[in-house]
Amino acid sequence: MHFNPSYRPHNNAASSLVKTLAEELGLALNTKHEIILASFLAVAKKANGAKFNWWTGNDNKKLKFWSLYPNVSNDAVRKVYNLLKQHGYIVYCVGFSNEKVEAMGFDKQTWVFAQRLPEDLLNEAIFIEANLPPVLVNKFETYDEKVNRKKEYPVAPKMGIKEVKQKFGRDYTLAYRPVIEMNELYSKHPLYNPINNEFYSSARRVFHNASIKAGGRVYGGWTFFKSHQRHSFTIDEQPVVHVDINACFLCLISGLVGMPMNIGNTWEDAYAPVVEQIPNIANARKKVKQVIVELAGTGNAFKLKPGKDEMDEYEFITIRNLCLQYYPALKTMELNHKGKWNFTNAISFHESSILMNTFLKLKSLGVVAYGVHDCLIVKLGDEQVAADTLRSEFKSYVSSFQKRYNKPELDLDVALTLEFNNSNKVLLGGGIN
Repeated sequence: MHFNPSYRPHNNAASSLVKTLAEELGLALNTKHEIILASFLAVAKKANGAKFNWWTGNDNKKLKFWSLYPNVSNDAVRKVYNLLKQHGYIVYCVGFSNEKVEAMGFDKQTWVFAQRLPEDLLNEAIFIEANLPPVLVNKFETYDEKVNRKKEYPVAPKMGIKEVKQKFGRDYTLAYRPVIEMNELYSKHPLYNPINNEFYSSARRVFHNASIKAGGRVYGGWTFFKSHQRHSFTIDEQPVVHVDINACFLCLISGLVGMPMNIGNTWEDAYAPVVEQIPNIANARKKVKQVIVELAGTGNAFKLKPGKDEMDEYEFITIRNLCLQYYPALKTMELNHKGKWNFTNAISFHESSILMNTFLKLKSLGVVAYGVHDCLIVKLGDEQVAADTLRSEFKSYVSSFQKRYNKPELDLDVALTLEFNNSNKVLLGGGIN
């Protein structure tokens, strides 16, 4: 669990706790200090006695990580950290330093425990995640570098905000403004998480490979929960429905290159034709998805070995060959055995662009929608307009891409799943028109 200065108090108990703590530390309760203290209390509450990490170290000559977060500063975060430690509210646990950590702009990742906090008041306190950086851009990593880094820790190294603005200019602004617009809507209709008793009203887009055209998916506090957990969430005290694109990657790559899948003209599950061919392979559907992800991640449609231990080489090659047969658009990916290009990032950019267009269109229709990759989270009753809008925006985006890059025209509707909090599902089939 990580400390991020992105929370604010959301009820009187939280406000009172932040104010009391500021007074004891001798801090003026300005915006910076309120966010930092509220975020410390929020992560301490979620940690519930367990350790969490807080980046430290002398980063004057490195990336100022805390400057990525709006409304706080590197100096303010370091000041509050030191005061909390001096007053015994956090206790040093263990830290380490290595090249990977330094690449992120820090000397240490320090693990700490929170203590001395009044448990009864902390339990009553409710916080809202409201200050995430709208746009982040990860530094360049090859596929192999990313895999190796994830063995150590999940957080990718980030470009600094000034560097991003200078490098991408207008493209950064075009990515930034829609997120701000969505966050303004979210502030009026926050997503409530009863599991942690906290709210979310802030999203961010995360781009990859030092490019504003790679990745770009939306993330927020809600995206780190399992689907079945998010079904308990609410918007405006109303239950939510998930509107999910089935086999989004396959539909997108097929649409973008104008090459239909060899699965017929209609479908509900694009994976089914391959799964049906391998009845003797355990967890076949999961492994089909895994193979597609690995081919895309390396940009190598003819990859020879699996990257994970869940399947052997025979299973991998069998599934790969079937995928290339049923989803010929996969063959259009450029061969790159050194993994210098992650094709998943390219497709996820288009996916995220479609979702952002959908968010904004739904906003104009008075519908609040949160996102998890290729899935919308909307209030019960808004699922049909959300489904219709998502399909329409998908089709419009793909059609524009085909025309812009002189690709064969392919008019398709994506298959969708509407999943309700009572575990009921409604399938909306897709197909070629």
